[in-house]
Amino acid sequence: MTPRLRVLVTVLGLFATMRAGAEPVVTLEDASARALTTHERLRAADAERDRAAVAPWRAVSALSPSVREIGSYTREKDQIVFPTGGIAVPGFNPVVLAQDVLRSTLEVGQPLYTHQFWGLRDIGAAEVRRSDDAYRAARQDVLLAVAAAYYDTLRAQTLADVARETQHLADTEIDHAEARLKAGSAVRSEVLRAQSERARADQRLAEAEGQTETSHDLLRRLAGLEPGFVVTDPPPRRLDLAAADPFVASAATRNPDLQQREAALAAARGEERRRVGALLPTLGVQFDYQNLNHESFADQNAFWTLMVRAQVPLVEGGGTRFLDVAEQRAVVERLEAEVAGFRRDLEVDVRRAWVTARTLDAQRAAAEKEVAFATETYHMLSDQYAAGTATNLDVVSALTTLDTARATATTLRYAHAVALVQLERVAGTLGEPVGAPGAAR
Repeated sequence: MTPRLRVLVTVLGLFATMRAGAEPVVTLEDASARALTTHERLRAADAERDRAAVAPWRAVSALSPSVREIGSYTREKDQIVFPTGGIAVPGFNPVVLAQDVLRSTLEVGQPLYTHQFWGLRDIGAAEVRRSDDAYRAARQDVLLAVAAAYYDTLRAQTLADVARETQHLADTEIDHAEARLKAGSAVRSEVLRAQSERARADQRLAEAEGQTETSHDLLRRLAGLEPGFVVTDPPPRRLDLAAADPFVASAATRNPDLQQREAALAAARGEERRRVGALLPTLGVQFDYQNLNHESFADQNAFWTLMVRAQVPLVEGGGTRFLDVAEQRAVVERLEAEVAGFRRDLEVDVRRAWVTARTLDAQRAAAEKEVAFATETYHMLSDQYAAGTATNLDVVSALTTLDTARATATTLRYAHAVALVQLERVAGTLGEPVGAPGAAR
């Protein structure tokens, strides 16, 4: 590297540093990463995952021992004393109830089997799945919102640049028309046409600047950014749009909204199994150990009992538990129908998003060609107008066509980018590692 080139590179580097210090450039990747660490919806979804992590332990607790310490104080009006006829019997306390009794009872229960365990286990696993899928859905929704706001900001800024360029070209045509008017080779209407196009460009610039400010604020809110940053065009997204079937297949296995509903259905089936288990016998062991301050022949200190207990539910509350099972069975049937309907709707949504992305891609390519043709036409007519072989009306009409073509191409360009992000969202691959089915490359 020559000294002159080295100095030039250094100056350019310093200029870029100064510009970055004044207005830091935030890429789409930076905005997305920051949103994933600051957005409140993700924090709430993460807290929901912590709550769901407790659910599997309910199945374990159903077969875990329970320990209770029960203390009591009894005050009786009169103690009961059996008459002994004056005969003292060794080891026999004729007092049955003392006036003041302090009793401490240790109760230890150990369930041996309850059929509700299996339902609770299914509910716990389904809750964990549902919370994980809810987190994935929230994550992908945040990424979609950030990408849409980012591309909207770029679109508004580009439309503002198009309007400024149109203003510049309109000013040039105004100067040409005024010069020809002074020379007597043009009429006042030619100046008015050029000024009308200038006013139209002013309106589009004001609209684009307002849209830029709005989308900029939205992006700042979503990503938790400080004011005073600029955005830049990200690398183009690469999706193979040859067929919709890969996206449909991906959505069937990876769409987090569908997976949430399937997990909710699994939880409902587990609840049905738990309610059926409440109708079946249970088996357990209970150990009681008693300490008291006054013994009697019927109530002794340091007395323990061990009981193996089997409970067989027959009828409770007029058959309430049977009603609970029937009610939950209806809930399961409703959720099954809703999941089946959502799965069919999801396929339609994926195909619609795929068609939208393909259509916008074709429209964008055609719009770019239109911009090239309109640019060439405008320059050709402008040269002919300067040579006197074209009219001012032809030039202004060509300028209007060029302005419209540029605005349309800009809108389609960023609409296509957003459509690709939306296609990834419904396919369930937005933000997934590269190489996942349907993920962007």
